[in-house]
Amino acid sequence: MGEPLLFLLVAAAAVAVGLARGGALRRLRDHGITAVWLAVTCLAVQATVVLLPLPGAGGAVLLLAALATLLGIARANARLAGVPLLALGLLLNLIVVLANLGMPVPAETLERAGIGVEQPAPDRPDAKHVLERGGTRLGPLGDRLAVRPLRTVTGYGTVIELAGLFLLLQHLVRGPGPFRREDGTAHGAHEARTVPWTTWAE
Repeated sequence: MGEPLLFLLVAAAAVAVGLARGGALRRLRDHGITAVWLAVTCLAVQATVVLLPLPGAGGAVLLLAALATLLGIARANARLAGVPLLALGLLLNLIVVLANLGMPVPAETLERAGIGVEQPAPDRPDAKHVLERGGTRLGPLGDRLAVRPLRTVTGYGTVIELAGLFLLLQHLVRGPGPFRREDGTAHGAHEARTVPWTTWAE
């Protein structure tokens, strides 16, 4: 449950910071996110695919589908705070998983995280990961970061993704900024008063 818990902790921290900065939970109802429930489902799939007992490359295929779908949803919501950062993390993860048909992870990183590895080490320690070996492509983008308190591993792409998720949830809790009309002026702001030229002539 390490990676799903990591996502939940980041989400909880984002909501807490948003509330501390004057936000309100009720504002989450007016999120304005396109395909929000599909996005939540894909995030859940991405976070829990490591727990699914899928044989062969089934977990990688499921992960690729979730990442690609999330990228499409991110493109449709690019105007929201944090989404460009979220999309960057998703793209990095998608590229490395596609290149290796799984998320590469060094055996040493698994050991640092407190995750036992069978000997001899299998090519696929779980449904998400492939063990990093000599022919691994884009290895630095794999899960090379050990999170020992949660007994999980993660990578730079996921860290960037979580940063984007943090900014997005904080933004949603705080609510949107001033509404802008089509002419670019902010609703509720003091409008500049124009003085007719004839006034200066009088």
